[in-house]
Amino acid sequence: MSEKTEWEDALVKHGIIKKTVKGPTQDEIHLKQMEAEQARDKLDDLTLDDLDEAEDDLDDEVLSRYRAKRMAELKQAMSKNKFGEVFQISQQEYKSKVSEASKEGDGIFVFLHLFVFGKLECRLLNQHMASVAQKFKYVKFCKIIGSDCIQNFPDSKCPTILIYHKGDIYKQVEGIDAFGGKRMTAETLTWKLIEWKVIDAEMEKNPFENLNSIRVHKTGRRHDNEDDF
Repeated sequence: MSEKTEWEDALVKHGIIKKTVKGPTQDEIHLKQMEAEQARDKLDDLTLDDLDEAEDDLDDEVLSRYRAKRMAELKQAMSKNKFGEVFQISQQEYKSKVSEASKEGDGIFVFLHLFVFGKLECRLLNQHMASVAQKFKYVKFCKIIGSDCIQNFPDSKCPTILIYHKGDIYKQVEGIDAFGGKRMTAETLTWKLIEWKVIDAEMEKNPFENLNSIRVHKTGRRHDNEDDF
């Protein structure tokens, strides 16, 4: 024990000064903050079932708060995941079903396809839109005959895609080249929508890498490793 410490202890013993209580060091404070943040991060990853299993290890107030948070998140997700199909609309419905609809809540994405009957590119896009719509139900997919949407809209410009968000046109695309042309798949459509931040998801492999193995026929498409009949 140092002389300074012995002297201070003697003064405390005789009531001359009060004993100094040392507070935590900056390193100790920082360590506690890091531990608290890590604990919060772990709780943020827990599902309702996980919280039930951890009930005995958590403070009642903390448990109630995170349960309420999970329930609110589930309720919000259910309110958004409400589409799941491709809706064909008329000119009269355009404003309410597309531009105004894209303003709902914090804003939703509305994918609108201007199409014409009998065109392969339009048929392909409608087909793959239906697949993607079933998987990502928080994006609204619609289609409308081009000339119904815009008077004298030329068939040559179909398919044209308008993506709305928060009442404005977020992106406009003519044709299906961006999705792989006539070799497009639901996966290539999904990939581009992820790239454009319309869909919040991840794909392990770029689907465009496999497109060269697909040959286009009048009766449909098949891969190079399939036999011709």
